[in-house]
Amino acid sequence: MWNFNSYYRDMISSIEEEKLSTRIIIDVVLLIIVAIPIPLFYTGVFKPYQRGFFCDDETIQYPYRDSTVSDFALYVGGLAIGILAIFLCEFVRKLFVKSEDENVFYVFDRRVPSSVLYIYSSTSLFLFGAFIVEIGTNFIKYTLGRLRPNFIDVCQPDFDCSSLTNPHTFVENYTCTNPDTYSVDDSRLSFPSGHSSFAIYAVLFSVIYLHKCLICPHSKLLRPAVQFILFLMGAYTAVSRIGDNKHHWSDVVGGLTLGSIIAVLMLRPDTECRRTFRENYFRMGNLYDVVSCPSDTSLYIPCK
Repeated sequence: MWNFNSYYRDMISSIEEEKLSTRIIIDVVLLIIVAIPIPLFYTGVFKPYQRGFFCDDETIQYPYRDSTVSDFALYVGGLAIGILAIFLCEFVRKLFVKSEDENVFYVFDRRVPSSVLYIYSSTSLFLFGAFIVEIGTNFIKYTLGRLRPNFIDVCQPDFDCSSLTNPHTFVENYTCTNPDTYSVDDSRLSFPSGHSSFAIYAVLFSVIYLHKCLICPHSKLLRPAVQFILFLMGAYTAVSRIGDNKHHWSDVVGGLTLGSIIAVLMLRPDTECRRTFRENYFRMGNLYDVVSCPSDTSLYIPCK
């Protein structure tokens, strides 16, 4: 005997499979598009705005120092923190959910556990935000061309300020004698602080994510302790840029603000549980929103 309910569910499953597959394709394409411009900022394709300076400006006459937190440590560490936070939440969730209770979805005609979709959705969101932070930070840097605190030491301008009777003279026509053009261009990229924006983005994203998704039934202090450590790491990275004479304090504040805003915006749409395609249009059964309900639903509580 033909079962209408069974047919109806199979039809809806087919629709949702197509929807998930389409979503993944769109997400991957968008990630690639957003990532493409990033290498252009570091290969000399773009040039920063050539800004002049005042001869008596002591804020740009600090000596050059190596970075306490290298670029490699910043990006590898920042990406690792965010991705590890996502995997940690999923690992803990698996401890409380029986394998037979976990939903299985079909994507591109393949069986995919809900946990895999959950990790994919969160990771793609984190990476998209990280790319946006990089593009936004560098766009402002290259547009403004604010001089770093170590600009004079790095640039070594050919203009002799000591010969001027008025030390408060604005110099526009000068040439940097330092043959290292990459370092000279970099000395014009002070605002906002890239280390600060990326570090606070990775840290704040992870802190909010852990607060929403991590279950700690055996300790009430474990989660806030981990969050506090992450905040210290982000704060140390930001403050070190001032001590290294890489940024003015306002550059750091600007970077922290930019990174924080993007981190909050990336997670803001998921603060309320949203119904799945099937629930919105067909209202059938106690179904679970795997991709869109990470807010306090680590056990995949049905969306109501």
